[in-house]
Amino acid sequence: MVTGASRGIGRAIAVDLAARGHSLVLTARSLGGGAVFDGTTQNDDIAGIELSGSVEATAAECRAFGSDVLAVAMDLTDEVAVRAAARAARERFGTVDTLISNAIYQGPGVNDRIVDLPVELARRVIEGDAIAPLVLLQEFLPGMIASGRGVFVQLTSGAATLVPKAPSGEGGWGVAYAMAKGAVHRVAGVLHAEHARDGLRAYSLNPGHVTTEVMKQRAERAGREVTGRGPEDTVATVAWLLDGSVAAAELSGQEVVARDVARSLADPNS
Repeated sequence: MVTGASRGIGRAIAVDLAARGHSLVLTARSLGGGAVFDGTTQNDDIAGIELSGSVEATAAECRAFGSDVLAVAMDLTDEVAVRAAARAARERFGTVDTLISNAIYQGPGVNDRIVDLPVELARRVIEGDAIAPLVLLQEFLPGMIASGRGVFVQLTSGAATLVPKAPSGEGGWGVAYAMAKGAVHRVAGVLHAEHARDGLRAYSLNPGHVTTEVMKQRAERAGREVTGRGPEDTVATVAWLLDGSVAAAELSGQEVVARDVARSLADPNS
C-alpha cells in the first residue's frame, strides 16, 4: 500500500514499484481528479487552488506496467474510512506486507501558530499524520508478520526532530505539524524493537526538501524562486529498502535520509 498516491512523492513511488512488478493498493482522499487545496492555515491565501492528478490516474499508469492495482478512497482523519481501506486491501490481496505511509493531512491547523491554533484542528492534524498510520499498521501487522517479509516505511520530515529557524509563515512550520510528525517519527523504532525477530523491517524515511505543486504555486504568487528537489532520491531509496539487502536490513528502526542513500547508490565508494 502506498498512501497519498495521487501526486508528488506517493505517485512517483507507486509508478516505480509497478514497474518493478509489485501489486499495489493506492490511496488518496478521493479517487477522481478535481481536488482542491484547503490551505495549511485558517487564512491561507492560496486555499482553493485546484490540484492536478488523482489516484485513479496513478493507478492507470501503474496498470500499464501490468501491475494489479486497487485504488481506494481514504480520509486520513476518519478512522472508519482508514479501517475500511485496510479491509478492502485485505479482501483483494489477502495480506499487505509492505506499507509506504506517505500521505499527510493538508488543511487548516497544519501551520497555524500556537496562539491561533484551535485545539480541534491540532487533533485533526495529529489524527491524520500520526494516528492513521498506526491504524493501518494494526490492521496489516498480523499479515506482515505471517509473511516473514513485512516492511513499513514512514515518510518523515525535519520538522519531527529539528527546531525551526523561523516562525510559520516566515520559513518555519506549525506546532501541530511538528507534533504529528514527531509522533509518527517514533513508530519505526518501536516497531523494529517489537517485531524485528519476526522478519519485519521498519524505517523513517526523510525525503529532504522535495518540491510540491503547492510549494510551486506559493512561490510563484510571492515572486520567489522555487526551491527543492524532485522525488527521484526518495523513489530510489524506497526501492533499495524494499529489496532488503544486508545494508538495508541493518538500518531497520532508524531514520534513513534519501539523498544519502541515493548518493551511495550512485557512487558506492562515496
